[in-house]
Amino acid sequence: MKGFKFPPLLMAVLILIAVFLFFKYGIPPLLPMTLLVQYMIISVIGVLLFFSFDEDTWNRFKAPIAAVAQKDGTWPLRWFFLLAIPALIGYTTHIIVKPSSESPVELRQVHPAPPSKLKVFNKTYDLSSLENPIREDVIASMKAGDETNAWETYNAAVTAGRDIYYQNCFFCHGDLMYGEGVFADGFNPRPINFQDETINQLQEAFLFWRIATGGPGLPKEGTPWKSAMPVWHEMLGEQDVWNVITFLYDYTGEVPRIWDAEVSKIVTGMKTKLEDERAQMKGKDLYDLRCSVCHGEQGAGDGVAADRLYPRPRDFTLALFKYKTSPGTQPVRDEDLFNTIKYGLSATGMPGWSKLMTDEQIISLIPVLKHFDISATWAPEDAEDEDFDDDGIYLKDDFQQFTEVEPLDGQIAYTDDSVAKGKVAFEPCYECHGIDGRGDLRSGKRLADDWGFRIWPR
Repeated sequence: MKGFKFPPLLMAVLILIAVFLFFKYGIPPLLPMTLLVQYMIISVIGVLLFFSFDEDTWNRFKAPIAAVAQKDGTWPLRWFFLLAIPALIGYTTHIIVKPSSESPVELRQVHPAPPSKLKVFNKTYDLSSLENPIREDVIASMKAGDETNAWETYNAAVTAGRDIYYQNCFFCHGDLMYGEGVFADGFNPRPINFQDETINQLQEAFLFWRIATGGPGLPKEGTPWKSAMPVWHEMLGEQDVWNVITFLYDYTGEVPRIWDAEVSKIVTGMKTKLEDERAQMKGKDLYDLRCSVCHGEQGAGDGVAADRLYPRPRDFTLALFKYKTSPGTQPVRDEDLFNTIKYGLSATGMPGWSKLMTDEQIISLIPVLKHFDISATWAPEDAEDEDFDDDGIYLKDDFQQFTEVEPLDGQIAYTDDSVAKGKVAFEPCYECHGIDGRGDLRSGKRLADDWGFRIWPR
């Protein structure tokens, strides 16, 4: 230690800079900031122990610090450090605590390694060998040559998983599984996007672990985890979880990671068949696949997700639509229905379907919606009684099309006079929308829509 010629303090600073750069950029994948801080604290302690081992070296290590702190000619440096150190601490604290829209580094890394064993549902699972029992039943039927039973088992699981997903999961992960649910903007990191093809890199046992144990079930070595994923084994049954997993792969059109080549080939073949069918799917079949979970099988707005949405999904049976460009009480135009399906409606649960449906498929849904009508809105004026069934549904396809558009001219100019008149006209609206238009209902009325469901003023 007595052979040191290089200033010990400068050497210590250079060592710590090198260690920081190594931890920051030399270790893939990126280290979480919390772990980097822990490593640097340990490194600083190690450097101090090293240079304090020999008294002579320790005295030379402290000498520049003592000189700056005590000598008369170093007052500019003292003031520099007096201002710079608190400023650096304050800036670092600001960087750490300020809100950020980026996902934490620890969740932008490779998926966390699952434990070898998992204890949920009063069972212990070996995740290294765990397989989806639904898929095993389907594969067994396929290998036995019983494709009919295989598809029945598969479709039943997908339907059950769909219902569970849209009653529990779509608030965060979204209708289309892009991680854009109504709660998504409230989370950092955002909910997982199942459509980004990451799901095909994972075994179904991994999804079973993540769904069952949620954020609290993540490995302690990677803490602090910031996932808002609930612990679903406390709310769902084992079969429910497997049904949801089967549905996720079906909906995204992906195949899980499967090590058995023969099984992987069968599952991939099923996926290809479904993709080919759905690419050509139109009309009622397409409606049942994409729309019925919210709007109901008969278009009455009573799908399995309906009670969990506000506003509720549109009931098509009375042909009443809010978002339209036709004038007055005239029925909605086909173009309005097309745009609503393609682009969705903001501030509602209606997503835009342009990512999953072609324009041709969207157009094929319009007659389906009209067939749900029991008010004869779209039936020709000369339709005969025998053209309707007992529920009042028009049985033919020669629906009326309404083309008149609400005129856009004649808008009242913004003036002090028009504002004053508008304020007077708004007075009857106070009791629901409030004096300031904030929807602060003060009348005590229970407001309802055309179907009797509770609504609140804007």
